[in-house]
Amino acid sequence: MLKRLGATPLPRAGLIGAKTLTVITVEALQAVVVAAVALIMGWHPHGDPLSVLLLLLLGTAAFSGFGLLMAGTLRAEATLAAANLVYILLLALGGVIFPLSKFPAGVRSVLELLPISALADGLRQVLQHGTALPGKDLLILLVWAAAGLTLAVRFFRWE
Repeated sequence: MLKRLGATPLPRAGLIGAKTLTVITVEALQAVVVAAVALIMGWHPHGDPLSVLLLLLLGTAAFSGFGLLMAGTLRAEATLAAANLVYILLLALGGVIFPLSKFPAGVRSVLELLPISALADGLRQVLQHGTALPGKDLLILLVWAAAGLTLAVRFFRWE
Protein backbone atom coordinates (compact mmCIF):
# COMPACT_ATOMS: atom_id res chain seq x y z
CA MET A 1 0.00 0.00 0.00
CA LEU A 2 2.85 2.39 0.78
CA LYS A 3 4.24 1.86 -2.72
CA ARG A 4 0.89 2.90 -4.20
CA LEU A 5 0.71 5.97 -1.98
CA GLY A 6 4.25 6.80 -3.02
CA ALA A 7 3.06 7.06 -6.62
CA THR A 8 0.61 9.83 -5.68
CA PRO A 9 1.55 13.49 -5.16
CA LEU A 10 1.10 13.02 -1.39
CA PRO A 11 4.35 14.07 0.34
CA ARG A 12 5.81 12.15 3.28
CA ALA A 13 4.91 14.95 5.67
CA GLY A 14 1.31 14.82 4.43
CA LEU A 15 1.03 11.10 5.09
CA ILE A 16 2.59 11.40 8.54
CA GLY A 17 0.37 14.34 9.45
CA ALA A 18 -2.77 12.58 8.21
CA LYS A 19 -1.90 9.39 10.05
CA THR A 20 -1.25 11.31 13.27
CA LEU A 21 -4.58 13.18 12.95
CA THR A 22 -6.36 9.88 12.31
CA VAL A 23 -4.86 8.38 15.46
CA ILE A 24 -5.87 11.48 17.44
CA THR A 25 -9.44 11.22 16.15
CA VAL A 26 -9.73 7.55 17.12
CA GLU A 27 -8.17 8.34 20.50
CA ALA A 28 -10.66 11.13 21.11
CA LEU A 29 -13.59 8.82 20.45
CA GLN A 30 -12.09 6.18 22.74
CA ALA A 31 -11.46 8.75 25.46
CA VAL A 32 -15.09 9.91 25.32
CA VAL A 33 -16.35 6.34 25.72
CA VAL A 34 -13.91 5.47 28.53
CA ALA A 35 -14.57 8.74 30.37
CA ALA A 36 -18.35 8.30 30.07
CA VAL A 37 -18.18 4.78 31.49
CA ALA A 38 -15.82 5.93 34.26
CA LEU A 39 -18.13 8.82 35.19
CA ILE A 40 -21.11 6.48 35.30
CA MET A 41 -19.11 4.22 37.62
CA GLY A 42 -18.35 7.10 39.98
CA TRP A 43 -15.02 8.48 38.80
CA HIS A 44 -14.34 12.06 39.86
CA PRO A 45 -11.44 13.49 37.87
CA HIS A 46 -9.39 16.36 39.22
CA GLY A 47 -7.35 18.94 37.40
CA ASP A 48 -7.55 20.88 34.21
CA PRO A 49 -9.01 19.22 31.07
CA LEU A 50 -6.68 21.39 28.94
CA SER A 51 -3.66 19.81 30.63
CA VAL A 52 -5.03 16.34 29.91
CA LEU A 53 -5.66 17.30 26.29
CA LEU A 54 -2.13 18.70 25.87
CA LEU A 55 -0.58 15.59 27.41
CA LEU A 56 -2.62 13.29 25.18
CA LEU A 57 -1.91 15.28 22.01
CA LEU A 58 1.83 15.45 22.65
CA GLY A 59 1.95 11.79 23.68
CA THR A 60 0.09 10.79 20.53
CA ALA A 61 2.38 12.86 18.35
CA ALA A 62 5.46 11.33 19.98
CA PHE A 63 4.30 7.72 19.66
CA SER A 64 2.85 8.29 16.20
CA GLY A 65 6.10 9.78 14.95
CA PHE A 66 8.24 6.92 16.18
CA GLY A 67 5.68 4.35 15.02
CA LEU A 68 5.71 5.84 11.53
CA LEU A 69 9.49 6.01 11.63
CA MET A 70 9.59 2.27 12.28
CA ALA A 71 6.90 1.56 9.67
CA GLY A 72 8.68 3.63 7.06
CA THR A 73 12.18 2.28 7.62
CA LEU A 74 11.74 -1.39 8.57
CA ARG A 75 10.24 -4.30 6.65
CA ALA A 76 6.63 -5.11 7.59
CA GLU A 77 7.57 -8.23 9.60
CA ALA A 78 10.31 -6.37 11.44
CA THR A 79 8.00 -3.43 12.15
CA LEU A 80 5.47 -5.64 13.87
CA ALA A 81 8.10 -7.38 15.98
CA ALA A 82 9.88 -4.13 16.87
CA ALA A 83 6.64 -2.33 17.72
CA ASN A 84 5.55 -5.15 20.03
CA LEU A 85 8.95 -5.25 21.72
CA VAL A 86 9.02 -1.48 22.22
CA TYR A 87 5.44 -1.58 23.53
CA ILE A 88 6.25 -4.24 26.16
CA LEU A 89 9.50 -2.54 27.19
CA LEU A 90 7.86 0.87 27.54
CA LEU A 91 5.03 -0.57 29.64
CA ALA A 92 7.50 -2.36 31.91
CA LEU A 93 10.08 0.41 32.18
CA GLY A 94 7.87 3.48 31.88
CA GLY A 95 6.04 3.43 35.19
CA VAL A 96 2.86 1.82 33.87
CA ILE A 97 3.26 -1.79 35.08
CA PHE A 98 6.06 -1.28 37.60
CA PRO A 99 6.31 2.01 39.52
CA LEU A 100 9.43 4.00 38.72
CA SER A 101 10.10 4.17 42.46
CA LYS A 102 11.05 0.46 42.31
CA PHE A 103 14.07 1.25 40.11
CA PRO A 104 17.44 2.50 41.42
CA ALA A 105 17.78 6.30 41.48
CA GLY A 106 20.23 6.48 38.56
CA VAL A 107 18.09 4.28 36.34
CA ARG A 108 14.91 6.05 37.45
CA SER A 109 16.21 9.45 36.35
CA VAL A 110 16.77 8.07 32.84
CA LEU A 111 13.44 6.21 32.72
CA GLU A 112 11.61 9.40 33.69
CA LEU A 113 12.72 10.87 30.35
CA LEU A 114 10.83 8.23 28.35
CA PRO A 115 7.66 9.47 26.64
CA ILE A 116 5.49 6.84 28.34
CA SER A 117 6.82 7.89 31.75
CA ALA A 118 6.09 11.54 31.06
CA LEU A 119 2.61 10.74 29.75
CA ALA A 120 1.71 8.43 32.64
CA ASP A 121 3.16 10.74 35.28
CA GLY A 122 1.58 13.84 33.77
CA LEU A 123 -1.86 12.24 33.55
CA ARG A 124 -1.49 10.91 37.10
CA GLN A 125 -0.53 14.36 38.38
CA VAL A 126 -3.44 16.09 36.67
CA LEU A 127 -6.22 13.51 37.13
CA GLN A 128 -5.31 12.31 40.64
CA HIS A 129 -3.75 15.34 42.23
CA GLY A 130 -5.25 18.23 40.27
CA THR A 131 -1.91 19.59 39.05
CA ALA A 132 -2.29 22.25 36.37
CA LEU A 133 0.08 21.99 33.42
CA PRO A 134 2.79 19.55 34.55
CA GLY A 135 5.61 21.45 32.83
CA LYS A 136 8.37 18.86 33.01
CA ASP A 137 6.18 16.11 31.55
CA LEU A 138 4.84 18.38 28.81
CA LEU A 139 8.38 19.43 27.88
CA ILE A 140 9.58 15.81 27.71
CA LEU A 141 6.63 14.89 25.49
CA LEU A 142 7.18 17.95 23.29
CA VAL A 143 10.82 16.97 22.70
CA TRP A 144 9.87 13.35 21.92
CA ALA A 145 7.04 14.48 19.60
CA ALA A 146 9.28 16.89 17.71
CA ALA A 147 12.06 14.31 17.40
CA GLY A 148 9.75 11.47 16.38
CA LEU A 149 7.82 13.41 13.76
CA THR A 150 10.95 15.07 12.37
CA LEU A 151 12.76 11.73 12.06
CA ALA A 152 9.69 10.11 10.53
CA VAL A 153 9.40 12.82 7.87
CA ARG A 154 13.14 12.69 7.21
CA PHE A 155 13.64 8.92 6.96
CA PHE A 156 10.23 7.57 5.91
CA ARG A 157 10.43 5.48 2.74
CA TRP A 158 7.48 4.49 0.58
CA GLU A 159 8.85 1.01 0.00
